[in-house]
Amino acid sequence: MPSSPLESIATRAFSRRRFLVGSVLGVAGTTLLAGCSPTGTTASGGKGGTLTYVDPEIPTSAQVQESGTWQTRDLIQNLTDRLVNRNPTTFELEPWIAESWTRSDDGRDYVFVIRDGVTYSDGSPLDVENVKRNLEWQVTGDTKNGVSANSQFPRAIAVDVDAATRQVHVHLDTPYAPFLNVLTSWSAGLVANATIAAPHDEQVKYTRLIGSGPFRVTSEDYAQKYVLERRADYAWAPASARNQGEARLERIVWVPTEDDAVRLGAVTSGQAGILRYVEPREETALARQGYTIVAKTGVGLSNQWFLRTTTPPLDDPDVRRALFHAIDRKQILTEIYTPNWHAATSVLAPHTFGYKDVSAAFAYDPDQAESLLTTAGWTGRDADGYRTRGGTRLHLKTYIDVYDNTANALFQNVQAQFKDVGIELELNRLDYASYWGKAFADPEVGFLRVGWPHPDPTVGLIEYYSKDGSDLLGLKGSDTTLQRLLDDQLLAVDDAERAALLEQTQDYLVTEKAYVLPILDDSQVFVARPGVSGLELSDGALPLFSGVSVSA
Repeated sequence: MPSSPLESIATRAFSRRRFLVGSVLGVAGTTLLAGCSPTGTTASGGKGGTLTYVDPEIPTSAQVQESGTWQTRDLIQNLTDRLVNRNPTTFELEPWIAESWTRSDDGRDYVFVIRDGVTYSDGSPLDVENVKRNLEWQVTGDTKNGVSANSQFPRAIAVDVDAATRQVHVHLDTPYAPFLNVLTSWSAGLVANATIAAPHDEQVKYTRLIGSGPFRVTSEDYAQKYVLERRADYAWAPASARNQGEARLERIVWVPTEDDAVRLGAVTSGQAGILRYVEPREETALARQGYTIVAKTGVGLSNQWFLRTTTPPLDDPDVRRALFHAIDRKQILTEIYTPNWHAATSVLAPHTFGYKDVSAAFAYDPDQAESLLTTAGWTGRDADGYRTRGGTRLHLKTYIDVYDNTANALFQNVQAQFKDVGIELELNRLDYASYWGKAFADPEVGFLRVGWPHPDPTVGLIEYYSKDGSDLLGLKGSDTTLQRLLDDQLLAVDDAERAALLEQTQDYLVTEKAYVLPILDDSQVFVARPGVSGLELSDGALPLFSGVSVSA
């Protein structure tokens, strides 16, 4: 992962390229993926078979510190294990490779007891020495091999081990409250010594990612196909996993393809078993036809618009609050989405540590929006019905989010709702490769969409809104109250204290300052064809394929 949160987010967003699989044939309404075998079959509930999975995006670097893109998380989640797991149902932390742990009262010392008998896919042991090497590598990176430190981790640690008791003792120079949550992250996936020692150019290859997870990648054809094969000896899933042993599937063929119709056609024709991302209008029809819809909102940050206070007219808090009250999320959900989607109620998603419902601050109230705009001096109306002040139209500019297949309809609905109160919203489009670099650098842009599942809310908020992160609000630390709230969370090792700080931060960003406008909770939606069962989603809504089985 790049050395700073700003680089980290930029790398993740910039690399979320999408890809249309070549040689796609449409025959009698059926879309086929050239070169892909149909979904394999086994006896119902038995082991074996091949699943073809179609994802809308190309997996990027397999180097775990760089694994920020969603599709990369998908893969790494099934190739590696982590010290700590977050139960996807209760959202509580639970043992995984660390069978237990303790933390000192001052938050500086952690002792992890490492599970015995765990091995990597190359047969090497996942033992205390390997855990020590992983932790040090995450914190310091590897300059010689071109590997940056993981910005989610604390900046300085000392690690000692005791092989006899299988204990790893971690000492932090400074308390770091997010530490345990960070250890659940996809980017904290444990890897073998051979992977750590490899040059960066090798670490980016999935065939060189040696993990201890239930699958390993045996071949990859970049942007075309990734073949995962089952590890026959896997026996250390976290307690919350339904399947405690080796994966049921023998093989997964992972195919990236951008086009929604291609993915849907692949599943409905039987050439693929599971897809990610389907148009909401398709969900209900597919469910009626016997397809299984698996959807979840992961812990972390909601889909939200950060409002640039440095870009007029959003330098006026009354205008920002008017936007809050001009959006009718209920109408948007009814017209575009399904019950698998939900209106955001904060900058954090429900079930996230420290979450607080602050939706009263942005409840739909067009009369209030109109009143706020009048107070701000936008009292005139031009021939098109837009508000004016001093002969200038009330105008906002944004770019449609390229990372969400529902974004076109969402942004167009908001554009219409803004017009109802006299605000002109200019919608612009960019391709995937240029979106991050151009949209975020455009000084005329008033707001953009951000927000994804994240293992720790403090780290996620700091990456977006701290002067030490991306500083998306452009405050450069000038809002000392916000900066203090974010900084203090890092040191608040008492859970009650940090939860209170997180609640204050949500109130400050939304209710007090109107800096951030929550839109929707991020929903990841998967479709499984009849005969494919057992798909589970992680706490971050990532697919867990170990328990999936296919039958006739």
